[in-house]
Amino acid sequence: MKVAIHQPNYLPWIGYFDKLDQSDIFVFLDKADVSKGSFLNRNTILSPNGKTLLTVPLTKGEKSIHKVQINNLRNWRAKHWATIKASYKKNAFWHMYKDRFEQIYNKEWDSLSELNISLIELICELLEIDVKFYRESAFDEDFGKSSERIANIVAKLQGKTYISGRGGKKYNRLEDFEEKGIDLMYQNFTHPIYNQVWGENFTDKLSIIDLLFHHGPESLNTIRSTRNPLAVDL
Repeated sequence: MKVAIHQPNYLPWIGYFDKLDQSDIFVFLDKADVSKGSFLNRNTILSPNGKTLLTVPLTKGEKSIHKVQINNLRNWRAKHWATIKASYKKNAFWHMYKDRFEQIYNKEWDSLSELNISLIELICELLEIDVKFYRESAFDEDFGKSSERIANIVAKLQGKTYISGRGGKKYNRLEDFEEKGIDLMYQNFTHPIYNQVWGENFTDKLSIIDLLFHHGPESLNTIRSTRNPLAVDL
């Protein structure tokens, strides 16, 4: 049983879904604090003008992700959807997926976490990624901090392997996982290159929707085409 854990980001990049596709269980770390410079409320797409950042405006006050509220006084939903439409309406698979995304952007969201999780679940459905989702906020336990927290969540779900991103190398303590009989593995992601409508050169690290509107049902195969085995150490 492979478990991955990550904050519920906004329209995540391809690497996020590569990890999801290799997991049996995925836990949204929604009790974590919002970190400055994260992709919790923003991500980039490729527009006729190049890389374009979409940012969901937030209210001030709350720090825990599952409590963070969206500032709906600013008409961000219409602006985001208009930018997405202008960027991808000429793509081959725009009409296959646009209605499902438009339904989300037509709804008023108060919780950033709920918005992001709804988008992630939709994208997994479209990519046909079969994974079971949990939210950290649904558990009553205090799991601790840093890698102890992660190991405790994996143990709670009876996971045998934890899939960490490369960034986790900075704080993961192997002994936290070994004490619970959990194998610590690292995602060894290589970004696929695919055809894009805009730009002469390929632009990487965009939101997954760039790949989805370009390659449709073949998107998951594109992600898997450059996949490397999970690594014990990177």
